[in-house]
Amino acid sequence: MFPVLAGLVAVFLMYQSVSAAFLILTRIGTLSTSGQVYTSWTYTGATAPDFAGTATPGAMVAITVNAITTTTSADVAGSWQSAPNNIVTGTNSVSIASGNEVVAFSLVFSPAATPTVTPTATPSALPEAGIMIWPLGLIAVGLMVFFAGRNAKDRLDEHYWG
Repeated sequence: MFPVLAGLVAVFLMYQSVSAAFLILTRIGTLSTSGQVYTSWTYTGATAPDFAGTATPGAMVAITVNAITTTTSADVAGSWQSAPNNIVTGTNSVSIASGNEVVAFSLVFSPAATPTVTPTATPSALPEAGIMIWPLGLIAVGLMVFFAGRNAKDRLDEHYWG
């Protein structure tokens, strides 16, 4: 009986130690972390990012950004989310803790460029639609020279060759 009880206790303790890693950062703003742990993350967005993840259901999660801590609680499914308001442009020191678990990293935040309207030069007026006079005159003179030359050639041909 004692070996069975010892085996159950060992399995229980092993389960507790395996399942203890509940603190997972799943999202920084719109960036999915896929549960990966890195020492540095870079985030570019219109606004400072929020953080989301999972922890032990009902556990308190402390988010420390640049030495200022805010807390939130994981819901019954273990999900938590927090939007610290002290993230600055540049490098931020971030530490997320729940129980004895800590996820720490530096966050480089770069706000997305805000589109600005650049005035253009005052547009010039479009040319007036229609036919211009000088090209028509040029065409008329060209036709007169062509037919006059042709008529003169016909007369010369009749005069000399008969």
